[in-house]
Amino acid sequence: MGKNINFLLSIFFLIACSTDVGIITVNKPQEDTSITTDTFKEDINKDTTILEPSNEPGSEINELDGTVGLLKWELEQVACPACMGVSQEITVTFELDFHNNVNDNHPTWIPPQGQCVQNLNYISINRSSLDLGSTTNIIGSYNTFTALKNNSNIYFANIYESQYDRDSDYSVQMQDGSSINFRSIRGFDFIEPLELRYVDPSYAFATPIRKTGSTFWWGPSGTSEDFNITLAIYSQDGSQMLGYVSCSGADNGMMTIPGDYLTSFPSWSLVAVHMTRFDQQRVPYENLNGYVDIQLYWSVVGTGHIE
Repeated sequence: MGKNINFLLSIFFLIACSTDVGIITVNKPQEDTSITTDTFKEDINKDTTILEPSNEPGSEINELDGTVGLLKWELEQVACPACMGVSQEITVTFELDFHNNVNDNHPTWIPPQGQCVQNLNYISINRSSLDLGSTTNIIGSYNTFTALKNNSNIYFANIYESQYDRDSDYSVQMQDGSSINFRSIRGFDFIEPLELRYVDPSYAFATPIRKTGSTFWWGPSGTSEDFNITLAIYSQDGSQMLGYVSCSGADNGMMTIPGDYLTSFPSWSLVAVHMTRFDQQRVPYENLNGYVDIQLYWSVVGTGHIE
């Protein structure tokens, strides 16, 4: 099945997708060492706040309009770090970009529910990032961390998984006292097939991804969020990228990748399986008279092979 699987380093810069920790890692084929979580998310009511007029003569009502920011928060857990050439199992990144007001929403690479694609779409909207101070504080129910502004006026932080409050209300507070609010998501207790979770390169990539169609399971499920499974497919020795298959659906605990999307790949091709819970929110930011798009990704990455 090929030993040169460290060539899959590049797959982790593909997604973010973008778990609770979501994956249950398996040290040996007959052992199951789990890191558990559970899942539930309350919907966020979309806030179409209209700024109240002041009492000063000549004041006007300023209705919020347009997009003035993008917040991306991604947690990714890797079943077999050595297989992918990465040094750690779990990575959590927070990124916030305030920008000039644009008349468009920020897109995401995740296809709409009910669709499968073979080309991931990484387009972005043109904008000019704004300097709103050197830091921002992200305050959850139990944990708080700080994101620092970089040279591009983007606020960025790498945090520990233990600092992520699941299913919690968060406030992002700027130095001028303004803030935005959103609600976090969480990952999974389990994913199946079991072989996705193998952690040792000597027996990883054991999950059969069948050309007739392949089904995956996860849980808990049943949130209002989207769920995406993306297969990144490599040659048998891991040295060549062959393509992608990405399907999205409801978070109902099961998804089948249709065989029509798999038949063209050679048998025994290596596969990195990204399973991602995804949520989009849109929240008001009165300070810039517009809305901030929130994109939350919680991913687990397992291994398999085409059969």
